[in-house]
Amino acid sequence: MNEPTERARISKWIAPMTEHWFVSDDRIGGAQSDSYSVYTRAGPIFVDPLPMTYAAADRFPAVSYALLTRGCHVRSSWRYRREHGARIVAPRGSWTYFPDPDQHYVEGTRLPADFRAIRTPGPEIEHHCLYRPGEPSILFIGDLVTRRDPSSTLVLSPDAPRLAPGIARRSLEKLLDLEVDLLCMSHGGYIDEDPIGALVDLYERTA
Repeated sequence: MNEPTERARISKWIAPMTEHWFVSDDRIGGAQSDSYSVYTRAGPIFVDPLPMTYAAADRFPAVSYALLTRGCHVRSSWRYRREHGARIVAPRGSWTYFPDPDQHYVEGTRLPADFRAIRTPGPEIEHHCLYRPGEPSILFIGDLVTRRDPSSTLVLSPDAPRLAPGIARRSLEKLLDLEVDLLCMSHGGYIDEDPIGALVDLYERTA
């Protein structure tokens, strides 16, 4: 499977029961790609998981699930399934990228540990954000909103070819009423200070 060449050497706590790791991704010109783990009663759940060094991965003797926001974010899911026992859960329509996940989902599918899938087309038709209410409430926004690195400006995904013009902005609008303490992007890190305010600013900028 297509993974970045670089492996993360460490993961960092960014909220209670939530860790983050990232790499400089040679597949996208060295821009930052990000992954997250959430500790739940079901065990650790990885979101859009990237490769770690063996020393870093040893902290996770078992991984319950690898949740993907979009099919092309298979990244290192297959590795964590083989080496850590993770069950891979991917959006319906991801067969082109990864033909054999353990489960496909659509909006409304019951996901582990109270994760909720919100269909947010824009980067592609079957792109989803993953929302987990609680303390903290976390929104994994996938590729709908990105930035090159944490010092860069937020960017709304361009509408994929053959999708209706403005569909990504309408998807962003669906998220603005959520209660979110932590916004986790798959490219560009996370925002833990007024994340919805940052999304509102982006929405207004793209009017």
